[in-house]
Amino acid sequence: MKKAVAAIIMIALFLTGFSVAASAAPTQSQKDFIARVGALASADMKRSGILASLTIAQAILESGWGTSELAVYANALFGIKADSRWNGRTYSKASTEWVGTRYVTVYASFRAYNSWEQSVADHSDFLNTGTRYAAVIGEKNYKKACTAIHKAGYATAPDYADRLIRLIETYGLTAYDGSGGLGIPSVSLPSVSRPVTTTLLSSNQRAIITALLQRLRRL
Repeated sequence: MKKAVAAIIMIALFLTGFSVAASAAPTQSQKDFIARVGALASADMKRSGILASLTIAQAILESGWGTSELAVYANALFGIKADSRWNGRTYSKASTEWVGTRYVTVYASFRAYNSWEQSVADHSDFLNTGTRYAAVIGEKNYKKACTAIHKAGYATAPDYADRLIRLIETYGLTAYDGSGGLGIPSVSLPSVSRPVTTTLLSSNQRAIITALLQRLRRL
């Protein structure tokens, strides 16, 4: 009996775990990061044609909210590698990348900047150079922009586009797109006292949880 009850509880917790995690409210430092990078990305969007919401989401994901080694020591928010096209400062470090079916650690050199403003500007210039990211430039739908930048090979993670979209929707980043962006309505950044909750459970998962709870009541 006890084992059965424990098993049911564990399954329910597993199925609901993602929903609980998604309800965490942004900290003050995260709010400050969004405001700071959002202002830079919004201003830059006017000249680059790159949605501010995409730029902010990438900055959050690539820099860990501005706390990554690259962000702290190289003012680099986007993890752009320093190849032959780069003549500026560089910063070398270990990097985790998806190769085929698994993540591997490699040592690489990345572009370094004097400020986050320079990092945002160079990110836009990087995307605007050549034709590789042509589908991203001028795209006003944030979902299409996220999908396009992933398909173009900006990052190797297989769920990169989904993670960007989730960040944009969770934190209402389209607010920084102004009238230039299409997609979900712009919303205010959620307060700490009213956390954002993103429902990640499918209808099948909800049905399973309901059935498990009913069985638990009968035990």
